[in-house]
Amino acid sequence: MRRFQLFEFNEAAWLPACLRALITDYLVCLCRVTRAFYQRLPLLAEAIRHAPRQDRVIDLCSGSGGAWHHLAARLDRMFPHRLQILLTDLYPDPRQRQVGHDQRLLSFHPEPIDATNPEDQLAGLQTLFNAFHQFPPGKARLVLQRAVEQNQPIAIMEMLQRRWAMLPLILLTPLMVLVLTPLIRPFRWWRIVLTYLLPLAPVIITWDSLVSWLRCYRPEELLGMAHELDASHYRWEAGSYWYRCAPVTYLVGYPFEQRQTARDQTLSASGRANAVVATAVPTASR
Repeated sequence: MRRFQLFEFNEAAWLPACLRALITDYLVCLCRVTRAFYQRLPLLAEAIRHAPRQDRVIDLCSGSGGAWHHLAARLDRMFPHRLQILLTDLYPDPRQRQVGHDQRLLSFHPEPIDATNPEDQLAGLQTLFNAFHQFPPGKARLVLQRAVEQNQPIAIMEMLQRRWAMLPLILLTPLMVLVLTPLIRPFRWWRIVLTYLLPLAPVIITWDSLVSWLRCYRPEELLGMAHELDASHYRWEAGSYWYRCAPVTYLVGYPFEQRQTARDQTLSASGRANAVVATAVPTASR
């Protein structure tokens, strides 16, 4: 199935903040309901343990905070020290200024952060939830390359799979928007109006869901990008799975001091039954 780089409303600089919030708040609710990323939390914890700074997570393209509203406390319990999770975005959500007061693990960066800008120094695990598909291949490699050049771990998690099996879920998106909207917090009357009276939310979210599906990278494509980097000291794992009827595609890479042989990598990955691409340490391809 071919990948298409089409237009998404969520990326448009001209999109009003209230319409962008329809999309990002829906994703927060969807992540909370499905808990789709729980299965790879141990892998995120492993990446943090190999980070030069083991107490910090930098979330790129955060939107409204995405998965971190329900993942933060669960991941924090895996460490003896307190984690700091910094939410960043190219279009910062001003409502997130209150996050740091409401949740002790999350803080908000008020200035725009471009995930492809190599000049921004980001110490800690760099994460992108439901956002990596927005980048065309050239810019997607820049995101990975910056993490490698800064010797930081990186985790890409998408509640997407570019497979025909996901098409029924895409077709159900308008119904899911109608069902989940009352569960979105905080409750806003304007969201009800833009969902049920003037149904912009079902239209915009369905379109972006369709385009995100067509843009999503497959595990072998993600691992292929990692192989193109000069990152022989990195360990990479890419794969996909289904959890609570939610499809997930992921790539996680982190600096690994002791290089493992290809046979060791295959053996270590054999226990991950849901991974479709085994862990691999790429050699420099330049």
